[in-house]
Amino acid sequence: MNLLAIDTSTACASVALSINGNIKSLEQGAQRQHAQLLLPMIEQLLAEAELTLTQLDGIVYGRGPGSFTGLRIACSVAKGLAYAHDLPLYPVSSLAAIAEEVCCQHQMAPNTEVLALIDARMNQVYWACYTCTQRDAKEHVSELSALALASDAPLIIAGIGFKPYLGHLPALVQTRVIKQLEIYPQAKTMIRLTLNDTIRAITAAEAVPVYVRNQITQGDTRG
Repeated sequence: MNLLAIDTSTACASVALSINGNIKSLEQGAQRQHAQLLLPMIEQLLAEAELTLTQLDGIVYGRGPGSFTGLRIACSVAKGLAYAHDLPLYPVSSLAAIAEEVCCQHQMAPNTEVLALIDARMNQVYWACYTCTQRDAKEHVSELSALALASDAPLIIAGIGFKPYLGHLPALVQTRVIKQLEIYPQAKTMIRLTLNDTIRAITAAEAVPVYVRNQITQGDTRG
């Protein structure tokens, strides 16, 4: 199965290509240039693999949450390529991708949870809590002081842009934290989630960014 993946939900633009499970990736940090960088990065990976878009079986994209502008860029590019080449799309949560990367890179006790966080501005974060056997979780946006977790299991905090807010974590949550990791959502990780059959394919017409925030106004370019 040949899959192309793209993510621009944060300051890191990430592109990956999987050819029968062999994954190559590119990352570049330049948030204000995502629109200019994305297509050349895709073209570079395809050229290095001697592959064309017509040989793809699907496109994976970071659906959010994250930067509103970044989410729109990734979704628009994914939809355009899918329409042009009649390909299915696989939307992946940027928070789930962060948690998956933690589970792949770190040895963890079975009951350890991963709190994935992305800066949402306005003193808030996007967050969801996962385990390495439970990759589907409700996504939230709130101040860290309002974060409520039912479990008392060990907790790894991972993500991007959350460190300025850590002092606002509820005391009961702070006592559970065993590690803090700065991890961007990565396209290669989104491919792994897709290959694990955890992501349902959709059509280009169904593809939309997932902002999580309800108060999105027309023309909002925040992020």
